[in-house]
Amino acid sequence: MGDGRPLVMKKLFIFSSVLLVVGLGYGVYGSFQGQDLSDIDGYDETDREPRPSDVSIMIGMAARLRQSVEISERQMNTWLANNIKVRQEGQLADHVKLKGVWVRFEETEGGRAEIIIEREVEGRPHTVSMFIRVERKKKEDGTFTNYIHKDGGAFLNILAIGGRFGQVRVPQGFLLFTQESFGSLSDLFETEIGWIKKEIIKEAAGRVIFEDGKMRIDFPIKK
Repeated sequence: MGDGRPLVMKKLFIFSSVLLVVGLGYGVYGSFQGQDLSDIDGYDETDREPRPSDVSIMIGMAARLRQSVEISERQMNTWLANNIKVRQEGQLADHVKLKGVWVRFEETEGGRAEIIIEREVEGRPHTVSMFIRVERKKKEDGTFTNYIHKDGGAFLNILAIGGRFGQVRVPQGFLLFTQESFGSLSDLFETEIGWIKKEIIKEAAGRVIFEDGKMRIDFPIKK
């Protein structure tokens, strides 16, 4: 009887190739399908706060008074819907309509926020998102340091997941393609981000905690 190993290897190669093609096809298809946003508090207009909270004032007051402030997902998204006016610039302006910016707070991976840009491309819904984590580490001298990570944790403990293109999670490096969009958003919140960076990141005190449906900022008490 002949050695059947070459035939087995050939079949395994064909099977693996088919799986790869199917996987790539699903990835491409999924990246052009907008993710489901219905679970986000405040996304639907009927789910927003009737008397919107001014999130900027809430954070500013907490920073000045050295207090903690808790912001719900509904409060944040109501504020975003009322205060951010977005539009597509450049060559894609005639084909792409920006519909909104939303935030999802989760306890996953020790707590993270997902910032989502919702678009309409040639009449079809599309989304792109970026994850943010704030990690608090204790140093040898007993003090703490806070780090901002632009990822949502590791996938299979190998690759850092930067965000999602449509429904598909993508590695951190893919965010280079969306850097301009998220950079423009960061500019809109320069004051609020400045408070957090100065008091919590630079001063290495206080903390930012993301939980399901809410975030809490603990500004440090001056000694």
